[in-house]
This record gives sequence, structure tokens and C-alpha cells, in this order.
Amino acid sequence: MFRWAVSKVRPVHVDKTTKFLNMEQRAMSSEQQSEEPAPIVAAEAPSAEPPPRVPESADVVIIGGGTAGCHTLYQLVKRGVKAVLLERGKISSGTTWQSAGIVWRLRPDEVLTQLLNSTRDLLMQLEAETGCDPGWINNGGLFIASTKERLDEYRRLATMGVSFGIESSILDPEETKKVFPLIDADVIQGSLYSPGDGIVDPSKLSEALTQSAIKGGGQVLEKCPLTSILTGKNGFGAQQITGVITPFGSIKTNCIVNCCGVWSREVTAMVGLHLPLVPMKHAYVVTENIPEVQGLPNIRDHDASIYFRVQEQSLCMGGYESNPILLEKVPHDFEFSLYELDWIVFSRHMRGAVNLIPKFETAGIKGTVCGPESFTPDHKPLLGEDPRLHGLYHNCGYNAAGTMLSGGCSDQLAQWIIHGRPTLHMFDYDIRRFTPEQRKDAAWVFAKSHESYATNYDIVFPHDEDLAGRNFHQGPFHQEMVDAGCVFEERQGYERPGWFSPKGPAPVPNYDWYGSYGTPRNSDVRYENMLKSDHTFDFSKIHHVIGEECLACREQVALFDMSQFGKLYMCGPDAQKAADWLFTADTHHPISRTVYTCLLNTKAGVEADVIVSAIETGTGGLVDPIFKGRGFYIVTNGLSAYHTWAHIYRILSEKNFKVGLTDLSEKIGVLSVQGPNSRDVLQPLVNTSLGDEEFPYSTTHLVRVADHLCRAVRISSVGELGWQLHIPWDSCSSVYKAILEQGKKYGLRHAGYRALNSLSSEKGYHLWNADLRTDDNPLEAGLDLICREDGDYVGKEALDVIKQKGLKKKLAFFQLQKQIPVWGLETIWRDDQVVGFLRRGEYGYALGASIGQGYVKHPEGRRVTPEFLQNGHYQVEVMGNRYDVSVYFKSPFDPNGKRPLGIYDEQLPIRQ
Repeated sequence: MFRWAVSKVRPVHVDKTTKFLNMEQRAMSSEQQSEEPAPIVAAEAPSAEPPPRVPESADVVIIGGGTAGCHTLYQLVKRGVKAVLLERGKISSGTTWQSAGIVWRLRPDEVLTQLLNSTRDLLMQLEAETGCDPGWINNGGLFIASTKERLDEYRRLATMGVSFGIESSILDPEETKKVFPLIDADVIQGSLYSPGDGIVDPSKLSEALTQSAIKGGGQVLEKCPLTSILTGKNGFGAQQITGVITPFGSIKTNCIVNCCGVWSREVTAMVGLHLPLVPMKHAYVVTENIPEVQGLPNIRDHDASIYFRVQEQSLCMGGYESNPILLEKVPHDFEFSLYELDWIVFSRHMRGAVNLIPKFETAGIKGTVCGPESFTPDHKPLLGEDPRLHGLYHNCGYNAAGTMLSGGCSDQLAQWIIHGRPTLHMFDYDIRRFTPEQRKDAAWVFAKSHESYATNYDIVFPHDEDLAGRNFHQGPFHQEMVDAGCVFEERQGYERPGWFSPKGPAPVPNYDWYGSYGTPRNSDVRYENMLKSDHTFDFSKIHHVIGEECLACREQVALFDMSQFGKLYMCGPDAQKAADWLFTADTHHPISRTVYTCLLNTKAGVEADVIVSAIETGTGGLVDPIFKGRGFYIVTNGLSAYHTWAHIYRILSEKNFKVGLTDLSEKIGVLSVQGPNSRDVLQPLVNTSLGDEEFPYSTTHLVRVADHLCRAVRISSVGELGWQLHIPWDSCSSVYKAILEQGKKYGLRHAGYRALNSLSSEKGYHLWNADLRTDDNPLEAGLDLICREDGDYVGKEALDVIKQKGLKKKLAFFQLQKQIPVWGLETIWRDDQVVGFLRRGEYGYALGASIGQGYVKHPEGRRVTPEFLQNGHYQVEVMGNRYDVSVYFKSPFDPNGKRPLGIYDEQLPIRQ
């Protein structure tokens, strides 16, 4: 039994015959939701202890002694790092001790699934390794489905689990009841059963981790708060950690890890930085004994937004409500403490619990647990090095999932610190996924974090959008896109076109907090209804609309607003030297040449793919800046623009290159005109020839479009003849109107990122963060041609070793032979053996088939050879069913690359 169940919870005794209705009648006043009551339970005053002995120096100083801090200490020490953990109170005294401690294995995200299973693997062997029992119990888990759509989501999870060897099965209602006899089978559609799930005692776990670390030479200093952080500057002028100060002395270090949970913002505030994190009250109740539940699996009822943890002969039940109590801050002395449970807020969970398990109604409640937890804007932790302060790492923001997730995350973070990068693709968890503007905007952070909490158990559909934090950044063509019927997507706080509705405008409304806190629900539901048309795992209601945008691009001309792209200038005396070190492709080209290239880490993982143009100094405008020396214009994916900037800045700082890196992303708009008629649309509007000789593919020139100076780049993200126009913000509206008017003669159509992603996948182009990531190298991704043989660059040494040893995986293109949608995460089979999963799933409208990209591995972990890859019977498993596929290692669409060159001598496959 957990420590809190014996001595830390003030029990709320309820007679077993008391009905839930009576609990509601005795509930606290809802007015208390806006208050911040004092904790109702506190630890006894500690006995006098000698002051901690603070070392003079350490390789790494960890701040915070919850599970995240203990895991980090354990992982670093076992790798030989001299690490010290500072805890203001006692180990696990913050929010760790009151965690429910449930460990699930399957989530609709392959990296998250791997992180969860990394934690579980550690729990299963920790006692044998350390001699300390972490309290791990493997009792299994049930995911309950009350709707067909939810069961479809579980089928996706089960299919993904096959790729990682995770045992699970879909059960019908009666089979579910056999696994958990107290469930009312009449109220469910079925379930997903994962026998490898379990529970862990967070306090015992923390003790096992720290005891092991101490034996290995690590230090744990309790009752030793951090009072300040020391910083300095390197030769490039970048801020760097130099040490920390405590009441008992200072520690010299170049690396600290922020593991302070709900107090993590206070750590970054010491150095003038912000974290996107909100403390909220999160609660569960503990029933009186129900002997029948002993040994049964834990339950997640996503449709009721509740969970059950089996604790010996009791059930712990909690959930996620739409009106959680948000906290401005949590007191520093909140050790082993709890808040009074607000029954008004918690009432919806009681109803859901009784509906699923009728016996819950008469079981009685013997204890309540209501403590603070830290929540983030996207319900994922905050990890990695802060790009604004070298040596400051984060490992916090676990959204009440720290016990089950921090083991895998801390393992990755230890490699991050020691080797510079993690082994998994951690972008979705990296602090760099948020821009500084997002991090410091409290209103944006609170709204997004509220929604991530309130919708935590919603079905994760392939194409859905948040409602909170919208219109944070609007591009220069925003109103024009609204008027054209744009249905927007949000990426990194930026509104970008998703697709265009023939029904007219559907502007994104202000966030209504789902009707909570006295906020009325929005009366204008046009945008929400547009999103609901995508809420399916089948072909959606807008499948044909996106298809029309795609085919317009392939056969006529399409206009894409790509203003979200990152736009960077790198100029100065060492610009060419820096480009040689940063980029895999050769940039020793004449002015105006544009190249596609990768940026790698030292392990040859792809940190970004960008287009780089060599430019000459201009007259001082946004698209023709004045600079000395050689200059480069770098354009990167908007989703990861800040990540790309941070990666480049880190390398420039380490090498101390004499260059400037300027980000003008918010001052330049981008329109991309693509398709067979693109030249006809643009030529009358520009003051230079767009012919192949004057303006060949992969070049850039300053041009005047409708008498406005712009930078035109002849490049394509969709595999068609076309140009990107980079336009100063003030000129955007005029240029847009001119293109739109001229385009009427040639069938120009607006197209969004849904079409862009389909078109690029169909052509076999890469999408960073999907089929091209930090855990892929260019050789595996088929990008050999943009990796130069001569000279040195970041990652080349590792790439040369990979060339000698051979590849462990290879990117392939899969075309389904039946009309079945794929979205990514589907398992790839070769001769009845699992060899991978789809990283990306789309529909290829010109091919008339579902398509996907995924990496093929040898089932026995050996190197993959051309013979292995090209032979064998391939299938893709979708929702538990296998379908035959045609496999290519280069897209079958326009395999000779004629279309971007303006050569249109073949019909589209669907027209043949």
C-alpha cells in the first residue's frame, strides 16, 4: 500500500450505503474554484539535521527531487557523470508522493510509446539491479470504448503496438467483463486490453533510484534549496551556465537540470526566462475495500474521461474535467501537502465511475487526494537544453504522468547532456518546439494548457485542431485567406491554411473555455463544424475537396500561402566557412544558386532540411539586405523554424564563427505559385524573364512583382513547375491581389497544407518531423546526393562510418492496392514478419491510391541490403487487417523529375 494511503491523506468517511447524489448535495461551494486554499495536510516539523555538505563543483547539478530528478540522477551517474541533486525539502515531497502511479504502454504516438516502455523496462529490472523494491506490480490495463470511433482508435493503437512487440487485444463487451467482472458490459462497445501495463509506488521508486545513484557516486542533498544561478558569456556572446548558489555554498558547473515540477517556472525566472507551464489541481478518490478488485487491471475510460487504479482491495478513481482549478503558483513549503477536494469540480467523474462500475456507487470513499500538477500547452513534457542559455536543461511539465514517463525521458535527457542529442526523435518534447514569444505569453499558455487538460482523453483523430491559443500569429495574407474560405491549422502559434471550404469563410473564434468559468459557448460554430467533418479514421467528408486542390495544382495552377516558413539571413566574413560546417550540400556556388540541404547533428541525425540561396548585398530592404562578405538566405519548415534557428545558433556559438544570424520570419510573407500554368500566371507580373535559360530550376533572383520588390525562388515542394515569392510584409496584399486577378485566366485555385502534404508525399519529397527526423540519417532517407564527399561538416564523420558498415533501415514508398485510408503508425509486414511502420500516411490523388512512407528494418536487426529490400511480399496492417502494397524506393510519380522543369509530356496516372 502507498505511503499516503496510511498517513498522508485525511480520510473523508462516507457510509457505504450513501448515494452519489448525497455527495453532490454536500459538495463545497463552486465559488472556491477561484480561490487558492491552504493545504489541508502537511508533514510534521523535521528534526534538527546537520547542514548538507555542498561540493565545490559538479558535472551536472539537478534541481528537484521528484521522480524526474531522481531518474535524471540515476541515468547520469550510471554513465559515469559526477552529478548532484538538490532538493528543497525531502525526496518525493513535492507532487511525486501523491501520484496515482499508473503505467500504460500504448499511446497514439510512437515516440511516446517508446518512452513509456523504456520506463517500464527499468521498473521491471530495478529491484534486481539495486536491491530496492520500486513497488512495481504488473496487473495489466483496460482501455474502455463507449463508441465505434473510440474502438477504431484502439484498433490503431493495437496495430501500432505490433510494430514494437507490445501485446494487446481488442475485446468485445462480454470479453471485457471477464477481464474486469465489475464492469457493466451493456454501456460499452468493447475495450483494448494491454496485459503489460501496471502500477508503481512513486516514493519507493524515488528511493530505489537515489540509493542506486548514491552507491555509484552521486550526491543527494535534501533541505538544500537553490537560491540563484550563475551565468556568463562565451566568445560568441551566448549566455552560459557557470554555477549555482545554495544557502550552504556554491557549486561550479556548466550544466543544471530543471526538474522542479510545478515550481519549474521559478527556476527559469532566476535567469529571466519563461516556461510554458501551468499548475492545476488534479484529484482522485480512494474507495473503501472492494475485495473483488484485487489483482484486476487498471482502467482508462476515455469517453468518460476517468481512470481507475487498483490498489490492493480499493479503487483509486480520478479524471480530467473541463473546469480544472488553475493556480497562479504553488507555495514553496507545499511538502507532503494536499488541497481540500472540490466535489463540484469532481462530480462528473463520480457519475462516469458509477456508470461503468455500478458497485462504485455504494463502495464508500475513504480518502481523497487533491494536489498540484504541472500542465503544458500540448500536454507533453518540457525537455532539453534551453536555446537561450547554454547548459540549462529542462525535465519537467509532466501533466500528471511523471511517474510513468520520466524514466524514458530522463534516459533520453542523459544522452542529450552527454552526447549532445538524444537517440529518439524528441522534437515534440523539446523546449524548442515553443518560441520565446509563446513561452512568455501567460494568457496563451493558460488557455492552451487548460484545453490540453480538458481534452486529454479525447479521441486523437489524424487531422484535428486545437481551439485554444488561436490567432496568436496571423500571416500577412490572413484576412485574404479567411475571405477565400480558408480553414486554418495552427502550428507553433502560427495560423496557416489547412484547406479551403467551398461553403465560404469559417474564421477561428475566440476561445470559450468549453463553457467553463462562466464563459458562454461560442454561437458561431462554423469552424468547429469544419473540424468535425474530419473526425474519422475513414476517408473524411472533405476528402474530395482536398483532392480538387491537389489536382488543380497538378493540372492547372495552385496558390499556397507559405508565410509560416522560417526565413533567416546568415552573413559575414565567416559565412562560407559556417555554411561549409553546417550544411551537407555544396554551397560553393555562384550568387543566386539555391540548394536543398540537410543540417545534421554529430550522430548524422537530420536536425533540419532547408533551402539555402547564395545572395549578394543589396540596398537595405527586407529581401535585399546590406551586409559585408558572403551571404546566405535560409528557408526552413515553419513547424520547426525555431528549432532550426536554435540548432544553427548553437553551432555558430560553439565554433565562434564571425557571422550574424538574423531571423526575419515575421517580416516577410511567402506565396508559392505551383503547377503547369504557374509561368503563365507570373510572367506578365514580373520585370524579368521566367524562361528556363534566364531563370532555371534551383535559382533565385530579385524581381519586381506588380512593381513590388520581391525575392523569387524557382523551387517546388510539390513536384511541379513553380516559384516561391518572398515578399516584404507591406507589399504582400498588393502582390496577392495581382496574382489572384491574373490567375483567374488560368484556373488558379487556393490550396492549403493538407494538399501540400499530400502532393509532397506523392512526389516522394520529405517532411521533417515525419519521414525525416533526428533519428534518421540522409543515407537511410535516400538523400545521398546532397551529402558531399569532400570537406568536413557536422555529422560527416558519423556518416562515413555508416557508409562503411551499411544501413540498418531504409525509407520506402508504399502504395496500397485497395482504397483504404492510412494516416501513419500502420505496421509494415514483409513475408509475415514485422519490418517497420508507416511514418506518414496520405492519399495520392494523382495516383488514385493511399500512399505512405516508412523505414524498413531487418526483423533480426541485421543490415538491410538491396536484395532484402527489393524482394519479399509486403503488406501494411491497418486497423488490424493486412493489405497488399506496391513498394518503391523512389516515388512512382514523375520518377524522372520532368514536371518541376516544366516538361509535361505525360498524363497523370489517374487520367491514363
